[in-house]
Amino acid sequence: MKNRPESKPSTVHRTTVEALKDAVNVQGAEELSNRKLFERLRPDEKTMEMLDMHRLGMEKEGRFVRRRWFNYQEPEVNLPRLAFFAGAQSSKSFPSATLPEIGFVGRSNVGKSTLVNQICGSAAARISDRPGLTQQINFYTAREDFHLVDMPGYGFAFAKEEERIRWQSLIEDYIRDRKTLRRVMVLLDARHGIKANDRDFMDLMDRTRTKYQFVLTKCDLVRRTDLAKRHLLVSQEAASSKHCIPRVMLVSARDGAGLNLLRKEIAHTCSLGQKYLGSYSRKESIARAEYESQLKIYKETSRSKKRRR
Repeated sequence: MKNRPESKPSTVHRTTVEALKDAVNVQGAEELSNRKLFERLRPDEKTMEMLDMHRLGMEKEGRFVRRRWFNYQEPEVNLPRLAFFAGAQSSKSFPSATLPEIGFVGRSNVGKSTLVNQICGSAAARISDRPGLTQQINFYTAREDFHLVDMPGYGFAFAKEEERIRWQSLIEDYIRDRKTLRRVMVLLDARHGIKANDRDFMDLMDRTRTKYQFVLTKCDLVRRTDLAKRHLLVSQEAASSKHCIPRVMLVSARDGAGLNLLRKEIAHTCSLGQKYLGSYSRKESIARAEYESQLKIYKETSRSKKRRR
């Protein structure tokens, strides 16, 4: 018996142009390119503050840019190291569904396997610059607490068309029938946001009534203001689907920014908050209070310097 019966998707996902026009509030018959629309988009102030605090996105540089002497001392979330325990090229090869599972999927070369390794500080998942290296569903166990599941990338890959169709069918079988699947993390390149292939996958999530959540990767390659704009657009898309978790995660596997927040999300999703996040809230409150105190001093001294000029 199928765990998630298919239904017609209740959400009609907008194109990138439609999403940009809605966000910018273009009036009448005014025609603008996607780049121009993106330039007109104003970043959310609270999102900019969050990106500043967690050091997500490329910082503004220049002779007259004042450097901060302090950083947010984010509490560490330590999840158990991963170990590969099964690979499946057909639904018959899926291992027994015994532990909570978090699936990872995204366009080829979005940094999926790299992120899976970084989350648990391991090198279990193979990494390559060549898109399409993951050609089966790989299951990793984290000390018998939960499983991370690395699925083949969709979109461009160095593989024949029939192979890509087989991978897609394999992913659909897993998502539709897996009873222990708690959530699917849909990875998006922060430089590009939601593309046509991603919208097709969102339709699959809606049809199978599967909970999913967006994760913006490679945030270190995007200017902070542009990252805030991208976050705004993706958040609006997330809010349009009742099966999508509205919180959009942001990470940089290269410098580790945002990883602790993603680990925290995984722990809560797998009902492991008490085990791995026991003192996290208290440490986070202390770190946030210290950061906000230093930030207040920074802003006040910055204003006084401007007045003297």
